[in-house]
Amino acid sequence: MKSSNLSLLSLVGLLVTVTGCGNDEVAVAQDTRSRVRVCALANDVPFENYATVQGNVRTKVTAQVASRLPGTVDALFVDEGDVVKAGQQLFQVDRVNLENQVAIAKDDQVVASAAREEALAAEAEALAALEKATTDEARFARLYESSQAVTKDTLEKAQLQLKSATAAHARAKAAVATAEAKILQAATARRIAEKNLADSCGQAPFAGTITKKLRERGDFVGAGVPIFALEDPTVREVCFLLSSDYYAQVELGKTEVETSFGQRLPITYKAPTVNPVSRTFEIRAVLRPDEAIAPGMLCTGRIVFDSHKGFGLPSSAVGLRGGKQVAFTVDANSTVVSVEVKTGTTFNGMVEVLNPEALQSATIIREGMLLLNPGDAVKPVQY
Repeated sequence: MKSSNLSLLSLVGLLVTVTGCGNDEVAVAQDTRSRVRVCALANDVPFENYATVQGNVRTKVTAQVASRLPGTVDALFVDEGDVVKAGQQLFQVDRVNLENQVAIAKDDQVVASAAREEALAAEAEALAALEKATTDEARFARLYESSQAVTKDTLEKAQLQLKSATAAHARAKAAVATAEAKILQAATARRIAEKNLADSCGQAPFAGTITKKLRERGDFVGAGVPIFALEDPTVREVCFLLSSDYYAQVELGKTEVETSFGQRLPITYKAPTVNPVSRTFEIRAVLRPDEAIAPGMLCTGRIVFDSHKGFGLPSSAVGLRGGKQVAFTVDANSTVVSVEVKTGTTFNGMVEVLNPEALQSATIIREGMLLLNPGDAVKPVQY
């Protein structure tokens, strides 16, 4: 009897347990809404319009110090890595030959001066002869006209002598002028020779460091052939090539670049033209002194065109539907509603909202909108 009662009680308990579990499963199965994470429209979100570029570091002031004259390199007074001052002698080209040319030019000046003295003496002699011929012609003319004491032939000879003396004096004066011109010519030739001698000594145009030696002692070089490369290490700049799409947005002194060296710098140079092949233009910024930065190093830059704050949503909360940018909100009935969004800049995973009034106080679906459609019933979950 007791055994039958225990079996009955066990059966009743089992039925109660099974009935209870069934009710819970029915309750859970009744809520079939999709669970979505939601958020609200954020204010005072920082936004930046920027472009990422890569460039390199270079020395702002550089020079290829070349020979101004053709000749053999006689001497090199510096080497790679040497620090030089402005005006310091760097090399010498063909010194002996050029010194000889200066000596010849000086001798030519002496010869020209002597020729002038000779021409002056000849002019004085011609002037004396002219004065004598003038006196003789006047006397013979007076004697012939007053008493015919001399023959007409004698008078005519005196007149011819006067003309010859006049011409000789003119030639002597011309010789003096020629001698004086040769003195000026010799002086000019001497200055040129001295200038060539001075140009044969290459000098540093500015203070800096010798970075390359391009020729050795004994090499023959032509005019304009570089012998040393010189750089001023005190001023360095970073150079980038930027797409022409951003040309109008770059303002000298205002637009800034954030470099991978940790420096935020204003743009100091903007190319006046765009490369017609690559459709890019060059920009530069002067770097602040840093011993860890050397010319030739690569540099990544972020060109910041605009910085501002505004209303924003996570990028995952905005999508393209029907050719328009929209966000999904959840209304009071937990139903999905599509709201058109006018977007601006995207920065750090946030999208700028230009029509915030449409989303004020709305519950916005942050994640999962790609699997939803307007009118769907959802269960919001705060993020």
